[in-house]
Amino acid sequence: MVYDWVIDLCSSRSRKHKEQVIEKALIASRLGSTSAEYFLYNCYLCYNPNFKYGIRKIPTTENLVLKENPWIDFWGLCENLRFAVLDRAHMCSAIQSMSQRFDSNQWNYVCARVLVKDLQCGVNRTTFNKVLENTEWRIPGVGEL
Repeated sequence: MVYDWVIDLCSSRSRKHKEQVIEKALIASRLGSTSAEYFLYNCYLCYNPNFKYGIRKIPTTENLVLKENPWIDFWGLCENLRFAVLDRAHMCSAIQSMSQRFDSNQWNYVCARVLVKDLQCGVNRTTFNKVLENTEWRIPGVGEL
């Protein structure tokens, strides 16, 4: 599951450990792991300074399991928030609705943190780019594409 990568990233304060987790995710994604690929894409969304979602408080969920975890729909929501397609009331409703479609761990550890632009695991764009520099997952700086 995607949140397992975030938990692993948070499991140590060591920068070296964090780089190893990111490298392991990169290798796993190259070998066909969708959870690793989804983890890397969510990190890209979270740490890309050119993507702003305008969200400060996200609802958390409890005890939701065996949900569909619709990542593509979540990423569509991110795009809608990024381009301010939804007004404030519809945005809150869309986020609440989406939160009910994910397992609580997936929502609380990944989705909610992506929306507030902080995975809360002691990493930043520089740490990711040290491992991901020459890949499609490289996180651009402000104003870069």
